[in-house]
Amino acid sequence: MRKFHYIDRAPAPQPVKQISCCTPSSPCLKCSMIRLTSHRFAMFSKQFGRLPEQDDELFFDEAQSHPVRATRDEIRNQVFAASEAYGLNCFSLLCFLGLNSSLHHDERAI
Repeated sequence: MRKFHYIDRAPAPQPVKQISCCTPSSPCLKCSMIRLTSHRFAMFSKQFGRLPEQDDELFFDEAQSHPVRATRDEIRNQVFAASEAYGLNCFSLLCFLGLNSSLHHDERAI
């Protein structure tokens, strides 16, 4: 077998150490959203016995036998519950999701 040498190419760079964007006790917004979503997936699976499909609501009315979008206040309570369970910054999550005030400017999709 012949080995090919590529002289015109620079050697591969050494892997760059990734600096963590947060710590387990203080997750960043991106990591918090991942944990929140993971928590809601688990709650959905527990409630309905399956994983959510593309058009299913992750923030659902827990009193219903099928996935129905929760009210704004129920969604806030579900975010509070996940924040408490995982030590997330609830205020940051609520702000990012547009749920930080009780005013109902719009019912944007979450």
